[in-house]
Amino acid sequence: MPNWVGHDNKMDGMNRHIYRLVAAVLAAITIVSCNDAMRSETFRVLEDVDSYIEARPDSALAVLEGINKSELTSKELEAKYALLLSQALDKNYIDLQSDSIIAPAVRYYENHGTPDERLLTHYYRGVIYLNDGDRESAMESYIKAERYVDECRDYGVIARLYTAKMNLYQYAYDFASALEQEEIASSYFLKDKDTIRYISTLNTITGLKMQLGQYSEAYQYLDKIKSLWNNLDEYQKSIYYSNMLHLSKSDSVLNTGSILKEYVSEISNHQYADWLNIANAYISVSDYQSASDAIDRYIEYGGIANAPYYWTLALLYEGLKEYEKSNSAYKEYFKITGEENVVILESDTKFIEERHKKEIELIDAEHSKERITLISIIAILCAVIIIYLIRKQLQIRTAEKKQLEIEKKRYEQLYADAIAERDALTKMIEDSSVKDETKAVIRERLEVLNKVIISHITDTSSANKKAYQELEALVADKESFIESTRLTIEGNNPEFIAALKKQGLTDEEINICCLYVIGLKGKDIKAYTSQPRLYIQSAEIRHKLGLTENDTNLAIHLRNMLEKEVC
Repeated sequence: MPNWVGHDNKMDGMNRHIYRLVAAVLAAITIVSCNDAMRSETFRVLEDVDSYIEARPDSALAVLEGINKSELTSKELEAKYALLLSQALDKNYIDLQSDSIIAPAVRYYENHGTPDERLLTHYYRGVIYLNDGDRESAMESYIKAERYVDECRDYGVIARLYTAKMNLYQYAYDFASALEQEEIASSYFLKDKDTIRYISTLNTITGLKMQLGQYSEAYQYLDKIKSLWNNLDEYQKSIYYSNMLHLSKSDSVLNTGSILKEYVSEISNHQYADWLNIANAYISVSDYQSASDAIDRYIEYGGIANAPYYWTLALLYEGLKEYEKSNSAYKEYFKITGEENVVILESDTKFIEERHKKEIELIDAEHSKERITLISIIAILCAVIIIYLIRKQLQIRTAEKKQLEIEKKRYEQLYADAIAERDALTKMIEDSSVKDETKAVIRERLEVLNKVIISHITDTSSANKKAYQELEALVADKESFIESTRLTIEGNNPEFIAALKKQGLTDEEINICCLYVIGLKGKDIKAYTSQPRLYIQSAEIRHKLGLTENDTNLAIHLRNMLEKEVC
């Protein structure tokens, strides 16, 4: 009796296993789908923040701080979030002094991301280094960012990058390099259609040109700024007047007093005014009271007691003939500038770019060597492949040549066989004992043989191939000719064939008997059929027909049998 209960239990177990498997697969699909949906939503939020971070950095920071870190389900999302958060903090004047926040972006964008993302990452990492006072590392980051300038399409970021480099060169008193960087920044702000920042670069370029003694060019830039006057904000106008005051010291055409009067009246927000420069201008026209007021305003609005402050203070006291105070201010000035010069001299900022360029040259040289090595390896491989193909082709041709020689010998043998068969059949036709029906079959065979033989002799080499193929088919068809001979005799003398079968002869033996009947001799049959056992077969036929060694010839006996059966 079948164990149906056990079978049902097994089926239930199998079904439960299948259900669990299906449930697990569905759960996995659901989790993946949810993760994908979460990733897509988080990515959309980050893309949205990226679109307004410049215009509304406070809103961008609020949204970024509201994102749950568990939603950052991939390295790409972590990197994008880290970069945007670093930007948002910087734009909200929250100075980072550690690169821990931007680190995921640095790691990911080292080998991934767009040129814009890579440039931004190195730029903001440089900003963080600068906040920490590490100018050398800041410059290295800016130079790394500069690698992607040609592929980057965010002209505003490129411009800020060059302005950042300008500040570092200016700090190191390398005014020529600073000017070069700011001129590049100016061109990119212009491309970005950022008029406010473009004007700021024009003001900076003006100041740098005066530092380099290029006063006529500085004046040209001031004229350019004046032509954009309606686009200037109050702070930029203040810088314009400040540069005019500096230029008036070396240009007698400019009236310092008039510039001062216009400066003070034009700038309503006194926090924007360059009070230290104003104080120096008042000192140059011997208005010491106004100069003293200007210095007080400088301190009132957040100015620091730095080297320029003490220099101006020393000039003021000297003008007021308060020499002790003047000497004290000078001492403070030289003390500060001495310390600053030591720091600047110890700083490697000026030489980082040159060193980096050398490193790039070395890397390029190394890459060039690698390319040459790679090209050499490819060339060697190509040569090996070509040699292999040539050798393979030679082997194929040698094999084809050998095959052609074999084919040639085979066809020559076939041709010889065809000639031998033609000669044998011709003798049959000439034998008067061969019946007309058999002669008709032989003539048909001869006609085909002659056609092929003539084709073999007269055709071109291309036609010979066809002739050989016909010859091969013809020689291979010899058996069918022998069979047709037997059928012809059987059609006319069925009793004769029946009598042979009755004596126990095989079809092959009956075919040999038919060749004897049409007049072929034993040696002709052996040559025609290529049968090495013909004489043995003939002896077997004689035995089956009851003939002894002393009895008549087999061919004569067979003809007598045929005549007897016909009669």
